[in-house]
Order: sequence, then structure tokens, then C-alpha cells
Amino acid sequence: MTNDPNLKLWAKTGRGGDLYYHPLLYHMLDVAAVATHMWELLSEDQRKRIGYTLGNEARAITLLLAGGHDIGKASPGFQQQVPQLSELTDLQVSVNDQNRPHGFVSACVLNRFFTTVLGQIAGGHHGIFPRSLDLRMGRDILGNREWEIARNGLLQELAKVLKIDISDDTKCKPKIIDPFIIPLLAGLISVADWIGSNQDFFPCLTKPGQLPELVGDKYFEVAKDRADKALHELGWMPGVIFAKEAPFTHVFSGFIPNSLQNSIEDIAIKQTSPYLMIIEAPTGQGKTEAALYAADLALCRGFARGIYIAMPTQATSNAMFKRVQVDYLKNRRHKGKLNLQLVHGNALLAGMGEVREGEISDFKIADTDTGDTNTDMEAQSWFTAKKRPLLSPFGVGTIDQSLLSVLQTRHWFVRLFGLAGKVVIFDEIHAYDAYMITILERLLQWLAEIDCTVILLSATLPEARRKALIYAYSGQNSSENKCYPRITLAQSRHYINQETNELIVCKEVSVEDSHCIYLNFSRNDLEILAGELTRKLEHGGCAAVICDTVDRSIEVFRYLQANMHETECLLFHARTLQVWRREREDEVLRKFGKGTKQHDGSYTNPDRPFRAVLVATQVIEQSLDLDFDLMFSEIAPVDLLLQRIGRLHRHSRTRPEGLEMPQFTILCDGNRGGAPPDTFGKNIEHIYDRYILLRTWLVVRGKAMIEVPAETEKLIEKVYGTDEEICGPDWIEALEKAKRNLVHEQEESQKAASRLLICPPCDSEDIVRQFNCELFDDDDPEVHTAIRAATREGDPSIMLVMVNAGAVLAAEPALDEVRDLLGHSTMLSYKGLYHELASNCETPKGWEKNTHLNHARLMCLDENNRAKIGGYILTVNEKLGIVIEKESKDNG
Repeated sequence: MTNDPNLKLWAKTGRGGDLYYHPLLYHMLDVAAVATHMWELLSEDQRKRIGYTLGNEARAITLLLAGGHDIGKASPGFQQQVPQLSELTDLQVSVNDQNRPHGFVSACVLNRFFTTVLGQIAGGHHGIFPRSLDLRMGRDILGNREWEIARNGLLQELAKVLKIDISDDTKCKPKIIDPFIIPLLAGLISVADWIGSNQDFFPCLTKPGQLPELVGDKYFEVAKDRADKALHELGWMPGVIFAKEAPFTHVFSGFIPNSLQNSIEDIAIKQTSPYLMIIEAPTGQGKTEAALYAADLALCRGFARGIYIAMPTQATSNAMFKRVQVDYLKNRRHKGKLNLQLVHGNALLAGMGEVREGEISDFKIADTDTGDTNTDMEAQSWFTAKKRPLLSPFGVGTIDQSLLSVLQTRHWFVRLFGLAGKVVIFDEIHAYDAYMITILERLLQWLAEIDCTVILLSATLPEARRKALIYAYSGQNSSENKCYPRITLAQSRHYINQETNELIVCKEVSVEDSHCIYLNFSRNDLEILAGELTRKLEHGGCAAVICDTVDRSIEVFRYLQANMHETECLLFHARTLQVWRREREDEVLRKFGKGTKQHDGSYTNPDRPFRAVLVATQVIEQSLDLDFDLMFSEIAPVDLLLQRIGRLHRHSRTRPEGLEMPQFTILCDGNRGGAPPDTFGKNIEHIYDRYILLRTWLVVRGKAMIEVPAETEKLIEKVYGTDEEICGPDWIEALEKAKRNLVHEQEESQKAASRLLICPPCDSEDIVRQFNCELFDDDDPEVHTAIRAATREGDPSIMLVMVNAGAVLAAEPALDEVRDLLGHSTMLSYKGLYHELASNCETPKGWEKNTHLNHARLMCLDENNRAKIGGYILTVNEKLGIVIEKESKDNG
């Protein structure tokens, strides 16, 4: 046993309330050991770039910052949290001692040895960088001279183990200019701390009064072995060794590339450094496979270290996960722990887990009422299914998690650390509103800064939006504008195209299967709709009816089911319990999906119904590979109408009699030749802007057919471009009024988004001192309204777990019980109902330490599966989902 004074200060206490503890020096060495392995997992380019700023001692400084992150625990306020352990220190304490956040104390202490920014980076490991004001500390926080000596002793011992002289200002106080350093170092330190705090790997084994045996170098060897085991079991090691370059036909075995994919292969094969690629082409042209091939080349060539695919919705994330798993990773033979992860709020439920060689352990939370509960909760949050994929080599998820990288939320820098150096693919970007685009542009600035290759996929984009996205990434104005379909490539501001010596290139591409879509128009009337469907499906066929709101889809489904007895009717929307949503999604893909390709190039699907109608919301318009013989759609912006059309006659197959030609019917009560409609419907105009709907109606109402893709860009520019259609005085007045409202709303949306953004890549000191307010937990539905819905403007949502009143719930649910509870959950967004739910539905106490449930609210249903709240009745039904009706005498 040693009497080393460095081992008398504690950092962690054991699980279960016992007083076994972990010395602070040990914890510092644990985290340094984890950081040692994580340093080797960084790409060579990332290590070089850190070296440009930190100099020859970059590795040692990084490890020292990681190990020194908790030096602030060597302060009287923290040590007194456990009186029995504080007595071991022999250091003077006082009733006047104050306990400040130990990360802030760490920053204050480290500033004596390091550049201020580096101290703040280490001190920000709980998600918030301390400000200059936070670093003004006196004796009541830092303690007397003896405490200073103790802290210096710990840091000197750490520096001695890491073989660096912390008294050498030339090494430890470099000028920090490169903003890349901030998220990379701060993210690495936070993650290393979370892993180094996991008591499954770094247990608390020291009893009060019994000092441990090992010190310094000897313990560091033990810590490195434990860190190696932890990183292997958590799926971080061994790092992925990417396969050798291969042509498209090898990457996707048996897949013959089309002209679009050949063009992208030709462009991608010339790239040797990060870039932005925008692929604009009609649906069904294989943009996803093309993007994955370009990403694969970046991996093989060493300028990317992983792939993250950001999708618009959970349904599209689930479908994309399966495509990446089956079509790409299983065939590609990359070596190591591939760890394909699904990331969205209910990924635990998706039943997909991970595709990997070797198992990935769940991150265990410490059971302790003392010490670092916040650290444990942060770690648990980041190593569960919702956020872990941002840190994994391969991840698929909703766009929200990536957009949160540049919003003022806790640990925003960990998200950027996870994305750094990867290929980030954004799908369906034409669907983003002005609010999301503002955030995306800031994210593109940062992705360029952290050496990400970015691939944007879209059916098409307005010219102004395309140029804005290019400028955000490259810092260059684009004059290139080839005809649609097209591929645009822009180099990061840090690189230049080696082939052309140009920053921006654009290429027009040809696509297969140009065809005509025949347009029909009908009033948005249930009786008329049922009659049309009955008539057109006389000889069979699969039709889709796409509604703009969930309430309308339920109304349409109920009517069709009651009046079309010989037709199979299905309903698909997002407002349902998660377990039912997953089942319905699988059923929809099975019945209306591609099927099997035949020798003649056509497809057959044995599960395809003879006669069926799918009533759905926008959940089917994006990324789901569905194919319908006939389609009806409520009016929507023209780009979304074109997106819906992409699910009509999508694949080559034998069509029923009368449906040999693709027919798309727009449901709208507007006059095709007269004055503008007074309204397109209150609910529809709540979803889509009236000005865009007016311009869409003006463009499409006189057309009998649309040639796709020949007319796609023309239609988009007619609606979103600066030149409006020539029309009469009544239309001019309506358009001008609607445009004023739109401009005002967009300006407010952009201001709201801008207020929440982190600053652009700039001087590093500006980045760490930019926040003058508390940062928010992005998972908490009760935080500032703008943060809560930060990535999607609109009504806020709340997570409800809906169970029968008699259900017996475990006080602290195990993983299987958590999975079951999540299956009975939904994210509910309904105008006027959110605040009632937030006020009247509580989070059970036992859920507070479970990161899957800690922000969920419990709603108990009666024997009829109903609940009454705030003048509304919520009814849970497997076929209909969650029906929301205003309470009245009849249903009260």
C-alpha cells in the first residue's frame, strides 16, 4: 500500500450506495488511457491537422487535456460531497467553501498551464464551455495553498506519465487559430470521459482508509488494458479497414449502373479530397446507390472515415437502413467492427440493432447518488440507440440529429466530432423549409471545416437554393447551371479540384425512362373520390390516396373502407403507436414494394394485392421504394407533387386493364380556369404556404400531362423562381398578399433559426465564448420552445407512452420493458394540445434515469382505449392510429 498523497482525492463512488471509490488520479489516467486509443482511431489527416495547431507535442497535449479534464474535482466544494471521503484528504475545508461546476474549476486551473481556449475545451466536457465570467474564482472555490499544491501534484504526475513538460509555455500555450480544433478536441475529451467513467471497465475498488497499491506509470498500464477492453466491447475497436477501390458493378454485386450512376462514377473517381456533390434527378434513378458508391470511393482513398445518411423521417430511415445493410455493407467486405447504427428517437424499437462483427455492449449507467450522476446520464444518452450512430463508422438516421450539431444544445461539439471526416449524405433536401435550410447552410459551413464530404440528393432544387448551398460549403459563388438532371460538385474551401483546377464543376446527365404522366383534377370530395376509385379499379390495381394531414387521411380511410367493400383499404401515417407503425410500414413495403426483377427487366410481387387502396400522408412521398398503378393526391407544392408522382408506375410491371398509362389526379376545390381559391383548406394551408400553393395551382391547373423528367425543372422554377405566371388582376392581388405573408414568415423563420445557431467556423476564441445563456438538453420537450422544435419549424411535439389504466409498470424498467413501453409510445404534435399534455401527463419517477424514457410522459387509457384531456378525446386504435377529436356532449 502506498501513502502517495495524489491518491487521497476521490473522483467516483461505487454503485449501490457503498463507499468504494476511485481515486481522482486513477480516473485522470483512465480517461487519458481511453484518449490514447481514440487518438490512434483518428484519421491521419485529423491528427496532422491537430498537429498544425498544437505542434510536435499534439498527441501528448491532447492526452493531458483529456486526463486533466476533472482536475477541478480537487477542490473543497467537490470533495465535501461525500464527507467520509473528504476526511481522507488531510486538506483544509471551511463552511464557507462553495461548490462550482467542477468542469469550470478545471478550466480555471488548466488556464495556468495552457492557452485559455484549451482549458475551456477540457472544462466543457459536460456540454458547456465556461465563459470568462465563470473562470473568476477565489479561495472559497479553489481552496487554500494546500489545495493548489495538491492539484499541481496531480497534474505533474499525469504529465510525467505522458512524458510532457507542462511548465514549457512553448509547448502548452500555442495560438489556437484553426476552428477545427474545437469540436475535435472537445468531442474526443467528452467521449473519452464517458467511456473512462464506465464502471464495468473502470471499477471503484478502493475502500476508505485503504490506499491502492499502484501509482503513476504502473497504474497507467492497467488503465490502457482496461481502455482497450472497453473500446473493443463498445464497438470502437478495431478500427475499420476499408476495402480496396472497386467499380460500381463490384460494390453493388449484379447491379448494372444506369447513365446517372455512370456519370457519378466518372466524377467521383477523380476526387482525392473532401467535396460537396449535389445530385438532382427524378425519383427511381438510383441516386442512393450512386451516393453510396461515391462515398465508398472516399473511404477507400482515405479522405473519409465513415458514412452518415440523414433522412427526412423515421420511416425513410428504417427503409434506408435496410438498403445500406443489404445492398452495400454485406457485399463490400470492409474489415473491422462496421457498427451500422440506426439513429432516431425510436431506433431501439426498429428491431434492427447493428450490423457488425462482434457484439456492441449497452452503456451501463452507474447506480450512485453521489459523484458524477450528470456524467453517467450524458454517457448513457450518447451510447444508446438515439445518438450513438453519430459516433459509429456507419449510421443512418433522421436529419434532426445532424442539424442539432450546429444548434445551441449541450454537447453540440460531440455531434460534430462524430461527423468529422465522414461522408454525410442528405436525402430529399427539396422537402426542407426555410427554417431547416438556414440550419443546413450553417451545418454545411462546419462540415467543410471538419473535412466532411457531403452529398445532397434531391428530385430537383430551385436555382437560388442550389447556389446558396454551394456557397455555404465552398465559400464560392456558382455560375454553373447545366440542364436538369445534373450533378454539381464543389470543392471544400480548403481544397481545389486536382483534375480541373476549379472549385465548382457542373455536369448535365441523361436518365432512363422519360415518360408522360396524365393529369386529372377532381374536387376534394369523399363521395366523388370513392366513385372514381371504384370505377378505375374495376379490373384490379393498387391505388394511393395521399392526404396532407393525418386527420384528413383518417377521414378518407373511414369513408373508403365503409363504401368500397371489395377493395382492400389500408391507412399509413405517423400518428400511431410505434409498434403498430413499424408493422404497418413493413406491410406497406411488402405489398406495394418493388418485388423481384425478372429476366425481361420487369418486376413481380407475389404479395401485391389484386385490388387495394393505400390512404397515406407524406410518409410515403420520400425515399420509400413504392409503386402504385393509380394515384390521387391533395394539392401540395409542385416539388412535392412531383415527388409523389415518383411513386406512380415507378417500376416496369404489367398493369391492370385501364391503368396501363400513369394517371395522377389532383384533389383541389379550386377553379381550373377562374379566380384563385379563397382557401385550399385551413388544415392544408397550415402545412403548406398559401403563396406556393397558389403558384403551384396556377402552373398545373391547365395541364393535361407532365413529361418527367423533361418538365421537372421548368415546373419548379415556375413556382419557386422570380418570374410569376401572367394572370388576371384577381390573381395578382391574391399572389401579392400571399407573397407578403410568405416573405414575412420566412424572415421570421430565418431569424428564429439564426438565434439558435452556433457561430460559423471562425476564430476559436469566439467559438468557445459565443454562448451567453444556458445551453439546452435537446431531448427535453420542456426547454425553450424554439430549441425544442429547432430542426423542424411548426407545432412542438411531445413523447407519450400510452398504456391501459390497469397496466403494472416496473419502478425502474429493464431493457425489455423499456422496449415494450417505447412500442406503446408516439411523438404527438397537435395544435392546441401540446401544453395540455405537457401540463397534465407526468414522467414517472423511475424513468428519470433512463435515457430512452426520461422525457416521455405517461398517459393512461380507459377500458375503451380513450383518454380525455384539455377538451379533447384521444382514442388509440390499431387500424386508425391515434384519433383526436374535440370533446362534445355526444362523445363526452
